[in-house]
Amino acid sequence: MPIQDDTELENILDEAADCFEDKMKQLFDEVPEVFSHKEGGQILVHSTQATWNAQVSFAGDEFRKELNKFVEKFEIRLLQGEFA
Repeated sequence: MPIQDDTELENILDEAADCFEDKMKQLFDEVPEVFSHKEGGQILVHSTQATWNAQVSFAGDEFRKELNKFVEKFEIRLLQGEFA
């Protein structure tokens, strides 16, 4: 059984992905200027909070998949004796 399928490790990876999403969603409130700019006296919005949150959720899913790949990579390297 691959280590990334271990329930305890799955929970840790889920927590890391959730933390990533939470921090990225906080950006909308903490650094609003990243999501809009002034042009010709008007404020142009690049992303609403709803679209940003949707993007963050998608990124969080991808982040979680990459964490699985990362763990698998190191498990293989370890089993192959690379760290001996």
